[in-house]
Amino acid sequence: MQVLSGFVLLLLVALVVGETRPNILFILADDLGYGDVGVYPNPNDPQKRLITPNLNSLAGESMRFTDAYAGAPVCAPSRCTLMTGRHTGHCTVRANGGTLNSTDVTVAQILQKAGYYTALVGKWGLGSTDTVGSPNNKGFHHFYGYTSQENAHNYYPPFLWRNDKQVMFPENQNASDAKCGSPRTEHCTWAEDAFINETLNLLSDMANQTKPFYLFLSFTTPHAGAVGSDAETGVPGPSILPAYQSLNWPEVEKYFASVVEMQDKHVGEVLQALDSLKLKENTVVFFASDNGAHNEGGHSYKFFESSGPLRGYKRSLHEGGVRSPLIIRWPGVTEPNKISNQQWGFWDFLQTAADIANVDPSLLPTNLDGYSLVPTLQGKQQDQPKYNYHEYCHPNEDHKGYGQAVRFDNWKAVRYDEKEAVELYDLSNDLGEETDVSSKYPSIVKKAVSYIEEAHIHGDDCIIGEGPDTFPMMSLIEAKSTNKYL
Repeated sequence: MQVLSGFVLLLLVALVVGETRPNILFILADDLGYGDVGVYPNPNDPQKRLITPNLNSLAGESMRFTDAYAGAPVCAPSRCTLMTGRHTGHCTVRANGGTLNSTDVTVAQILQKAGYYTALVGKWGLGSTDTVGSPNNKGFHHFYGYTSQENAHNYYPPFLWRNDKQVMFPENQNASDAKCGSPRTEHCTWAEDAFINETLNLLSDMANQTKPFYLFLSFTTPHAGAVGSDAETGVPGPSILPAYQSLNWPEVEKYFASVVEMQDKHVGEVLQALDSLKLKENTVVFFASDNGAHNEGGHSYKFFESSGPLRGYKRSLHEGGVRSPLIIRWPGVTEPNKISNQQWGFWDFLQTAADIANVDPSLLPTNLDGYSLVPTLQGKQQDQPKYNYHEYCHPNEDHKGYGQAVRFDNWKAVRYDEKEAVELYDLSNDLGEETDVSSKYPSIVKKAVSYIEEAHIHGDDCIIGEGPDTFPMMSLIEAKSTNKYL
């Protein structure tokens, strides 16, 4: 009888531990600008013509960050940093493609090993179903969406993946603007609608589980989109909503505003589901964007001043290309409607999530670049990180060659190619990065260069300059890896 009582006691303790570990929901927008979310100040567009009431409401219950960074100025490397806890100077996928390799450890693998049910809905972009970088191979029990960067913006896909099986959409065969576009009809299935339906079904199922969950909802909007074989355009959605139909705006901007509002509505549906399923109080919600606002397919990021007060946009290493809106709600922990200037990058998510899940730090990989934000979320003071590093592996609109950038304290340094001079900006007085002060502060430039050189090792898909450290990045990662999750 004593043995039975002891067993029951252990079982009850295990259940309590399982119940008290928070669920984690990360919602990621695609190409949503820092100034596109209503609660972020946008002095260049004081009328805030984009409508985001659900995100505004979420921010009122959350901690909102002014100095948070996406992982990169484009999609795939940004997601690599989010998943692996390594910035773009170290992560495997640095160009806008490629796949995670066998030594990469993801946040999903860590949480799965810790007893979480893990699910991904939407865009992956880090490995197809037949590679070691597939979502299922990288820690997700459940996957529904696109694996491919190339196909992820066909908004009326002929199929999506559910784990390693294709889910066909026969109504989307031979999709075209004429067949599937505005006015919205039921002739086709819009991918974002499929994503939100899957998410709501998953939440309903997970509400009945004893395991905590980690759900990554990775939207593909408001990224420019294509329909079938049609060229990519700035029209990522199915229709123009009534609020914008009579406005004297370019049609592409009416579509853009409609999609931002639709995405906000979908966020609201997910938050409402958490509430109705009694999951809200034990779920930590993150909302962010994978990089800066896009300027593609006829859409102009200047129309809505999507970068807000920041310089640059997607593919830029200036703040407008890499600074992200970040909203985090942790009921009972984060102070509602709190604004923080704590610097945080996507590579910090892995350690933050592991801390939330109470994972023993000794079980984490040793080659991480981040830190846990949990003390800040708890209202405690934290030191700012030593620096935040970005690199971009494609020539951009302003410069030839590859770029590197580093933010430390309130200094921002940008260098395009090792042979070019370093630009230096004082963000405390020049948030828009208008005045290069490198000639006034040579000692700060020297420090910036030391950080840039410290942060970068040469990678297989991103070669910056012709320095002596040209060994493949893989050899360093494999030497350091303590992968307990494969």
